[in-house]
Amino acid sequence: MIIRMLEERKRKYERKKKIETAKNVATGTVIGTTLGAIAGLLFAPKAGKDTREDIAEKSKEMAENIKTTVTEQLDSTKEWADKTKDELKENWKEMKDKKDKVARDLKKGAKEIEEIVEETTKDVKEDIK
Repeated sequence: MIIRMLEERKRKYERKKKIETAKNVATGTVIGTTLGAIAGLLFAPKAGKDTREDIAEKSKEMAENIKTTVTEQLDSTKEWADKTKDELKENWKEMKDKKDKVARDLKKGAKEIEEIVEETTKDVKEDIK
C-alpha cells in the first residue's frame, strides 16, 4: 500500500513536470515566433506598403488554412460521433436481445422446476398413501 502511494506521488510529480515543460516550450515558441516576426518586419528590405500587403496576404492565407482545418476537424468529429452513435445503438440492441433471451430462459427454467416440484409432490403424496 505504501509502495502504491509512493508510485502515485511519483506519477503525479512526473505529470506535473511534463505539464510544466510543455508550458515552457509553448511560451518559448510564442515568444520566439513573435520576436522573429518583429525582427523580420524591422529589417525587411521591402517598403512599408509592400510589407503591409505581404502581411495582409499571409493573414488571409492563414485564416483560410485555419478555416479549412477547423472544417475538416468538425467533419471528422461528426463522422466519429455518428459511428459511435451507431455502435451504441447496435450494442444496446444486442444487450436487449441477450436480456430477453435470459428472461425467456429463466421463465422456461422456472416452469420446468415447477413441473418437477409438482411431480415430486404427487410422488410423495402417493408414497405417503
